[in-house]
Amino acid sequence: MKGSDGLYTLLLRLSAPLQSWGSESVYDNRETDYMPTKSGVIGMVAAALGRKRDEPLDDLANLRFGVRVDHQGVRLNDFQITQMGEKLNANLSNRVYLSDAIFLAGLSCGDMEFLKGLEDALTHPKFSVFLGRRSCPPTQPLVLGIRNRDLYQALLEEEWLVPDWRRGAQFRFSDKLHLRIVVDDTQGGAVKKDVPRSFSPFKREYGYRYLREMPGKAVAKRECPVSTEHDPMMELR
Repeated sequence: MKGSDGLYTLLLRLSAPLQSWGSESVYDNRETDYMPTKSGVIGMVAAALGRKRDEPLDDLANLRFGVRVDHQGVRLNDFQITQMGEKLNANLSNRVYLSDAIFLAGLSCGDMEFLKGLEDALTHPKFSVFLGRRSCPPTQPLVLGIRNRDLYQALLEEEWLVPDWRRGAQFRFSDKLHLRIVVDDTQGGAVKKDVPRSFSPFKREYGYRYLREMPGKAVAKRECPVSTEHDPMMELR
């Protein structure tokens, strides 16, 4: 089943106090990218579907993927010391997170029923879902729904996800912002190795994809709403 333009896009709101999307982490230095990785989001979807780590991922990996950066957040370094027992030295590790970030992510294909299955799974996940690491559960809503648009148009047209009471602080240096949009594109000039081939703990494999940065979504400063009151626990309900 295909839409008028032949494509549908499932939109996800990726927001949490902390999230981490490492694509080049090495041993105890666990870095994060500045936006969600395809492997991280596909891993979240696979967990929601209840797939085991050694099950095939081709149907998910073949989805076209894109991200819009609604609020970049702040890098947070967490230096950890783990005691390994009396006979071993303490283990030192450095873990990096994005604090207070908000992203709009899209998964696109021409099969509406397939995307509906993913939407239902993310709404009622079989395994816990998290934003890059188990310590980073998402706030709600995670699923924004399916749009009858191709990937770029869906990301471009969706409303800015930063709530009204936080928007004023985003315009400290300019009255207009352009939200970055990066999508899968075989004609793109950048390459990233974050396409999951296998999540098996015995043989993890990742492939490459081409990326293209598209013209961003323009958002302009406007008058603040009369009331700026908010419930800080709302997103955790």
